[in-house]
Amino acid sequence: MSDQTYLRIGKELFPIYGDEVRGWSPHAGDFGAVADGAPFLYASLDELFFALVNLKTTGSGLGH
Repeated sequence: MSDQTYLRIGKELFPIYGDEVRGWSPHAGDFGAVADGAPFLYASLDELFFALVNLKTTGSGLGH
């Protein structure tokens, strides 16, 4: 059984990394830069969901 977290935005499923203590990010590598203020680290899943929805609706995507 996997403890991976996913968020569904429309028809897409995004793997999400983190927890309530460290924060949440769509990029696994962000946790190596937590002290540097990683740009995609969100305090809650709600914040991350909102950011992903905004990225999808503006068409900027996540670097794909």
